[in-house]
Parts: sequence; structure tokens; C-alpha cells
Amino acid sequence: MRTTTHPASLRASGLLVAALTVLGTLGTALPDATALPARSDTTSSARTESAPEPVQVAVINGDFSQPAFTADTDTSQVKGWTIRYPYRYSGTASGHPDKAPAILLRNRNTDDHTVSQRLRGVRAGAEVTVTFDDGFGGTASNCPSDQLTQGQPFTVQGEGGARQEFRTEPRDRGWHLGREYTFRASVHEPLITFASTRAAGSWNCGPLLARVRATQVPPPVDKTVTKDRLPEPVAYIGNEAASTKTVADYCATGAQACVFRPEEAYSYRYYDTARTVGETYINCTRNTLKHDRPVAYGDQTLDSLSQSADIDRLANTQDNLRQQFTRSTAWRWSSTSNRKITETIEPGEVSWIEAQAGRQRTEGWFVSTGDNPDQTYRLHVTVDGPSLSLSDRIYQRTGPMTTAEKQRCRADRPSDTTPNGADAPADSNDRGA
Repeated sequence: MRTTTHPASLRASGLLVAALTVLGTLGTALPDATALPARSDTTSSARTESAPEPVQVAVINGDFSQPAFTADTDTSQVKGWTIRYPYRYSGTASGHPDKAPAILLRNRNTDDHTVSQRLRGVRAGAEVTVTFDDGFGGTASNCPSDQLTQGQPFTVQGEGGARQEFRTEPRDRGWHLGREYTFRASVHEPLITFASTRAAGSWNCGPLLARVRATQVPPPVDKTVTKDRLPEPVAYIGNEAASTKTVADYCATGAQACVFRPEEAYSYRYYDTARTVGETYINCTRNTLKHDRPVAYGDQTLDSLSQSADIDRLANTQDNLRQQFTRSTAWRWSSTSNRKITETIEPGEVSWIEAQAGRQRTEGWFVSTGDNPDQTYRLHVTVDGPSLSLSDRIYQRTGPMTTAEKQRCRADRPSDTTPNGADAPADSNDRGA
């Protein structure tokens, strides 16, 4: 993406009276085998027609405008973002060419100079591109001389990607628009973190951040994951990671505490691995055999909560978590089948029955029903059970005997020994015992 420099002046009362400047040169990324390089003009235009198109990611309060404020600066907690001590500038005071509000990447009274948010709706394995605007924040009196002439350093890192260094332009150069950072997410809803990295200067001298946006190229559906090894569940409260039990217990406190939101693109039907049902019949005779065989088999639902966290709420018909799931997803929790099959077995052949179950898999999130994103409980689960619409397959199979089965068919008939008179003719006067 071509960068654009916008000269602007900043007039504000309070601790910061700064002329904001344009973004500086890009630093060298730290080594990370899973990270993707920052996208450039070449890489962004090199997508083939068959490659998936990026889709928008809903960044919460990406304009830093909520809660609304009218003063030049504001210290209210910023909706959707984790910031220890927020310090915002209005669109007028920020000096942004489009009058966009901005957040200062410095936190007073703490060494934690970060601004972060989890990107909702992003899956592990997605290629994520974050765009943002930045500018110089501070005055000559509260900023070190090297920053006045070289710009202010900061980093951006997405969970699963490399930490990449950036630097604003020197003071009085304006804003840089459309900076880009690309990474591959290692977890669902990865955390994106912006951090000021300078070591000297007043707390109110630091980069300004505005208009954060994101897109993703979602990963393909992985159908190689078996039902007995489902992906581990993940849980969050706001931007913070939480235990699955904590969130599951919260959602189970009431029938309306959470709702289940299935991820349709990652929910699908499939045929399970075939398995043998019942006995194997071996025809050791010289005649064709026909008989009726009863066949009984069944299937059940498995879920990632019980597999990975030993939480059996979805298996409990009375649990609120299960009720929330079934309200949004048509589901068959178990299946049974009883039938009679007439078999024909030729001499020297074996007959057996195989069943291949039709199953369906659903992934999705339990999400609390409150409207405060900073307190939203979220729990990602995978559920795999008998399909409602995909019929099972039953195979009646016959085939040649194995070597062991042939040996068994040729073996002597089991019988007790005859200790007396085994080699003598029968006695005609024998009247029996």
C-alpha cells in the first residue's frame, strides 16, 4: 500500500500540546517462523484469482470514539480495548487529517505501555492484516531530542505472529495513513497489541494511534480431525483468556445467560470410519448357508468440553448449556438401529456386517447476552454427533477365509477320548449301559 503524508498541526490544552507527524520508516521484524511478512504493494496485488478473498473483521471501537467525549482529551476507559490508563484526543485535537480521534500509546503511572484487543471472529490459522494510522504525539519540552528528529518507536504484534517495529515520522510531519501488519493467527480470536517502546521522555510523549481496521483470509475446513480428538475449547472474558470451566459455569447459571452461535462455514456432515458390527460367520461346510442375522448398532454425540476439560454439561439433558446449544442447532444426540439381514454364505467364505455412520460436526461460540464487550463471556466448542440428514451405510460383506480360519475349518472335531475298545469291533450283544 502506498503511504501518504499529511501535514497537520495540533493545538490542545493540558499536558500535551503537540504537532503530530507522519509515520516513519519500517523497522526489522523479530524472527518468528509462524509470522508472515508485512504486506507491500507487490504482495497485496499478487493474489491469484483462485485465492480466497479477505473478509472484514469487526474491530470493536476501532476509531477509539466510544465512549463519546467532547473535550480535547479524555481519560475514560475505552470500550473494547485493554488499556491501563487511557488518554484520548478528539478528532480536532489529534491533528488527524480526517479529524479521527486518537489514543496515546503511553500509560501514565505504569510501565505497561500497551493497547490491545482480541479480534472477534478470527480463527486459528487465518491470515490477518491489520491497518492503522499513526502520528507523533508530544512537544519539544516533554520528548527526547532523538524522537523529535527520528520519530517515536512502537511495535505491533498479533498472537501467532512476529513483533514488528514501526516508527513515526519526526515531529511536525503530520500523519501516516494505512500502515499494515500481517500475521497468521495461532489461536481463535488472537490478541493484537500495540506498544510504545521508547525508554526515555515524559509519559505524555508517545505515538498516537487511530482508525484500526482488520481483514482476514479464513483457513480452510480441516476434515482430518477425528471425533475422538476434537480441538480443545478456548474461553475468554472480554480480552482476557479464561478457564473453560469458569465460562461454562457462567453460561449454565441461567437459561438465557448465553446463546450458542454456530460457525456455519466450519460445520459439516461426513461419513465416519466403517466398523464391524456383530459376529463374523464362517462357512466351513460344503453347502451354501442362508440365515437371518439380527444387526444392532448405535452412535452418540461427543464434544470438546467433555473430552478436553472433563466438563459434561452438554451430555446432561437438563443443563442450561445444552439447552442453549439445541435452541440454535438442530441436533440428534444419539442413534440406535435394529434390523434383520438375510445372509447367503458360500462354502469356504466368511460373512460379516459393517456400519458407516453418517455424522455431523458443529463448531461455534457460547456468548453471554450482555452488551458490554469488555465483560463478554465467550466459549468456543466443537460438537460431533449422529447426523439428522445423512443416512448411515450398512455393508453386508462376504469374502475368502484367512489362513487361520482355513486351519480352523480343517481342524479335528473336538471330542472326548474313547479309552476302552477304541480299535475293537462293536459287540453285538452290547445292550448299552
